[in-house]
Amino acid sequence: MYCPRCATQNIDSARYCRSCGAHLSLVPQALTGELPQPESRRDRRDRRRGRDREPDLTRGIRKTSMGLAFMAILIALVLTRHSIGMGEIWFVIPAFMFLGKGIAEIVSARAAQRAINPPPQQAPETHRFPAASFVVDEPPSVTENTTRRLEHDRTNEKTM
Repeated sequence: MYCPRCATQNIDSARYCRSCGAHLSLVPQALTGELPQPESRRDRRDRRRGRDREPDLTRGIRKTSMGLAFMAILIALVLTRHSIGMGEIWFVIPAFMFLGKGIAEIVSARAAQRAINPPPQQAPETHRFPAASFVVDEPPSVTENTTRRLEHDRTNEKTM
């Protein structure tokens, strides 16, 4: 492989140029057109904070229960003392933080579960008329009555 900086011939597995010391590990990727995308500060921060994880129901329940535990400690401290001091007030921050994050994780996990496995759709109810309990005779056709009259007239003519 040739160095893109000084054009010195190097072995294919070299990481650095033997002449100028240039970094050569990206040269094969550049030749194939598959350069890695640089990671932004936001992506690194999100990965550090665990935001790239899939929502998990158990993690949400754990966070919610921790928030409820902080609330219980706060209530116990308030009930055992005559006045609320600054020490007790600081329990409000983690209580609401864990409650909010836990509920958000539970809601996200449930939404992700519904997206994967949608609930079965029920067939809509149709309102039909009940079946008739009586039988309706079909009315005789117009031609049938006419034919009967003509036959009756012919028989009367023959007898006359």
